[in-house]
Amino acid sequence: MIYIAILFGVLFGDLAIKRHVEQKVEMGEEYPILDGRFVIRKLHNDGLAFGRLSDHPKLIKWGNLGMLGSIILYFIWLLAHPGQRLKKAGLGMMIGGGLSNEIDRIQKGYVTDYVSIQSRFAKIKRIVFNISDFFIFAGSILYILGSYRKNTGK
Repeated sequence: MIYIAILFGVLFGDLAIKRHVEQKVEMGEEYPILDGRFVIRKLHNDGLAFGRLSDHPKLIKWGNLGMLGSIILYFIWLLAHPGQRLKKAGLGMMIGGGLSNEIDRIQKGYVTDYVSIQSRFAKIKRIVFNISDFFIFAGSILYILGSYRKNTGK
């Protein structure tokens, strides 16, 4: 099924990029890509987005595991029903990204982030994320859009 392929594509794609960044990029190094629009740099984030709750690693780990488990159960239930394609694609993206980040947290105690957007605004330049974060965000948008569409069974 395409939705499961999306999930595993995001999961294994991001894990492979993280492994490459961990092996090849030193802390403090920066590599511009795509005509300098983005920068590859390594950051170890032991919190949630923007380092929030970094003082509470057990809460983050167990809270995320519980949330992921609930979303996975809902995804399995949704896969058994026709239609809801945007919701299924969105959930596949969110679960793949969430699992990749959670695997990092469990194995290393932090999530490897590696991409920044070049901007004239210092606050934007300081944000470092990974592909999983992007897919979690994009998947959420797809899921929300799918929630506003009528389920036609297609």
